[in-house]
Amino acid sequence: MTSRRDRATMSLRRAASGCLVGLSCAGLVGCGGDPEQAPAVSGGMPLHRMTAAEYNTTVAHLLGTSLRPADGFPASGAKGFDANASALSSLSQVLVQGYYDAARRLADDAFSNEAQRAKILVCDPEAGAGDACARDIIARFGSRAFRRPLEAAEIERYAAQYAHAITALEMSPVRAVQHVVRTLLTSPSFLLRIELGPDSKRSPGALNGHEIASRLSYLLWSSLPDEALFDAAERDALAAEGELRREVDRMLADPKSAAFYHNFFGQWLGTRTLPSHHADATAFPLWSQELKAAMLDQADAFFAGFTTGARPWSELLTAPHPESPPLAPLHAGDPEGVRRGFLTLPAFLTLSSHADRTSPTSRAKTILAQLFCVPMAPPANMAIPDLSAAGGDAVPLDNVRKKLEKHRESPDCAGCHDLLDPIGLSLENFDAIGAYRTEYPNGDPIDATGVYEGTAFEDVSGLVPALEEAARRGTCPSAQLFAYALRRSPTVRDQPEIAAIAARWGHGTIAELVKQVVTSDAFRLRGGARGAAR
Repeated sequence: MTSRRDRATMSLRRAASGCLVGLSCAGLVGCGGDPEQAPAVSGGMPLHRMTAAEYNTTVAHLLGTSLRPADGFPASGAKGFDANASALSSLSQVLVQGYYDAARRLADDAFSNEAQRAKILVCDPEAGAGDACARDIIARFGSRAFRRPLEAAEIERYAAQYAHAITALEMSPVRAVQHVVRTLLTSPSFLLRIELGPDSKRSPGALNGHEIASRLSYLLWSSLPDEALFDAAERDALAAEGELRREVDRMLADPKSAAFYHNFFGQWLGTRTLPSHHADATAFPLWSQELKAAMLDQADAFFAGFTTGARPWSELLTAPHPESPPLAPLHAGDPEGVRRGFLTLPAFLTLSSHADRTSPTSRAKTILAQLFCVPMAPPANMAIPDLSAAGGDAVPLDNVRKKLEKHRESPDCAGCHDLLDPIGLSLENFDAIGAYRTEYPNGDPIDATGVYEGTAFEDVSGLVPALEEAARRGTCPSAQLFAYALRRSPTVRDQPEIAAIAARWGHGTIAELVKQVVTSDAFRLRGGARGAAR
């Protein structure tokens, strides 16, 4: 016999699959108030579920819990940003079961703690006021969980479930509310990012206030809107460009914006993977978990200067580093003025190295692919030999420059290495955890000289001006934030709008870039109609 839980699991799978499987080039099928009767809508942000990080942050802000149930969910396998909707458009049996298990644990946790319970029980369901209190709780909690007001039919359905829990399941009023909360946490309207509400009265293609509020909150906080955003949505205030700009400033000033540094910069520039990076503590005695944590904190503080501070992005390669006492031993051998800009951050230098040695090729590929959006895929069917084999034992691996010179002797390898090696070797004065050095472990002197686009340089400080000029001509930061905000890879049709965003931004602060993106048509219109922001 099929259990109630099994039937509920199958119901969610049918409802969510109906939402997610209905993706097509012609539009999408989504879930409205009743997930079993999903209306269709053309265009819009691709329908998808929350990422694991967003799930954890959302339930923390919704329930006040410290549980992180999504840490156990199966990985999405996303390429690029985690929130790319194409990787979040399907549900597995394991994930559905994970959602149900998480909802049960979260509801139990929320009602076991008085402070957390008070976030849900806005009135006392035990006071004998019939189901009026339960309806109030359902309407208020449900609107936060679904990131929009509940429809009358939804309130009726959950109120009936509350009544059933009391009469048929013999639960107390508080336990019956807990039962409904658990159900709300398994609804497609909670688990999925759905944009199906009625259009704003401003224009047929405009998102409504609650949809824009959710786009903003998941962009900057990786979580649901707060009361101020809900209020702005109710007043349709987010239709005004000035209000959007004010909300960006307010939200970035909030501590919750740490999620933006961690998820946007952490994924774009790779720093989020630092906690799982390993270095050889024998070769690098300073290496420790504390040092690694300090590197990540410094990188986040560095990015904050471009976002909540007044520093323009044009200074990314020259800006001073935030003070970090735990990193002082790592900086002990620094010559004066050598440590400036993103390229000499210990976090970047460490992540772009192997555990036991530097990797000029990896460092150069990271700079070109991440900072400049240059495609770096090797030619098809090309076998790339390991650097340790280049030149055999006659060339010690300690001296990476000599190994790379032997690597370039292969015609198949020379083309890429002629581009990559000058950039990567310019950073050879910094070892695999970012400490300054003047010689390799075998005693060979470091040679960081090179020629880039016809200009000779002595070390990375001489290369920076050429890289800055390339950055001024590019649109990579605008394209990256566009992709992160719209949760999809930009298409050819998006390029004019991205170019317009970049031109208006002019490599100012990241906060200003956020404002350019959120006031663009792609962010504010349901179908992402192309055109300059008004």
